[in-house]
Amino acid sequence: MRSTAKSRQYANLLLKIAEQKNTLEPVYRSMLRFYAFYKREPALKAFLASTKIGTVEKIKLLNKVFPDLHPINQSFLAQLGEERDMKMLGLIIQYMDIVFYQRSGQVKVHAVSTNELSATTVDRIQQVVHSVTSRKADFTSEVKSDILGGLTLRVGNTILDGSLSSKLSRIRQALVQS
Repeated sequence: MRSTAKSRQYANLLLKIAEQKNTLEPVYRSMLRFYAFYKREPALKAFLASTKIGTVEKIKLLNKVFPDLHPINQSFLAQLGEERDMKMLGLIIQYMDIVFYQRSGQVKVHAVSTNELSATTVDRIQQVVHSVTSRKADFTSEVKSDILGGLTLRVGNTILDGSLSSKLSRIRQALVQS
């Protein structure tokens, strides 16, 4: 079986179990936090991929080192190591992201602005996204000075670019073409 198909199956299985236990969001968020750390730690990668360490020992150590890692994720990661499939974790996370948003009734919204957004602005963006998509906005934001001004929103796979830098770029291109 190809690794992409297998990764998709793993992601679906993990989130199906989480959904059955009414822990979809905690399992998803917990796995994202774990994966951010996992990518930076070669010793953790080696430990989880090791076939010399049993599943029970892996779960015990994961529980000690990552106490906020959801128990479903602990078992899943230990089993993934047993199956020698830890190398697929990145792909599994990508598919988890897709499946989570399909099952949770949420849409990922990411804003980029030159200043921190006020709570009022965030609430308004979330309301508009909900009215347009009928989904709850899972909102994140970041501050970047290189957009010069305005706001860039990514709602799911759609990018709404109202940044000053992109407007200046379009003006520049129009002048060059004329």
